[in-house]
Amino acid sequence: MKQIVVVYSHSGKALALAQAYAKEHNADLHRIEPKFDPQNFFAYIYFGYKSTFKKPVKLKEDHINLKHYDHMTLFSPIHAGKLASPVRSYLFTHRTTLPKVDIIMTHASNDTDYKEAAHKLETELIYKFNHIDSIRIK
Repeated sequence: MKQIVVVYSHSGKALALAQAYAKEHNADLHRIEPKFDPQNFFAYIYFGYKSTFKKPVKLKEDHINLKHYDHMTLFSPIHAGKLASPVRSYLFTHRTTLPKVDIIMTHASNDTDYKEAAHKLETELIYKFNHIDSIRIK
């Protein structure tokens, strides 16, 4: 079974988790990269706005053929209570070729696990994630 780990990480925290996971599971690693990637505090405003209003983000072209994979583990931070907008754009771009997808959301909140955010995205994508989990990171 060929597996790929896909990650979007602005701060590097989700990337560190994804790299460790990919190594442990002997999986390929692919980063989602937006064409416009603001730095510092402006990034939180920009991506928070995009996430809140479900606006797509233009992504750098990737040459990954997801048809070659049986399973994907997707790491996404939470922005404004929703999956990061680059991840949302990636899923919509590739929704016709998605393998089984486990999604792991990273966040800093003590009081919620954000699984509802993933369930709402499932409805929009007309796609059911294989497994949904969240990890609190500092």
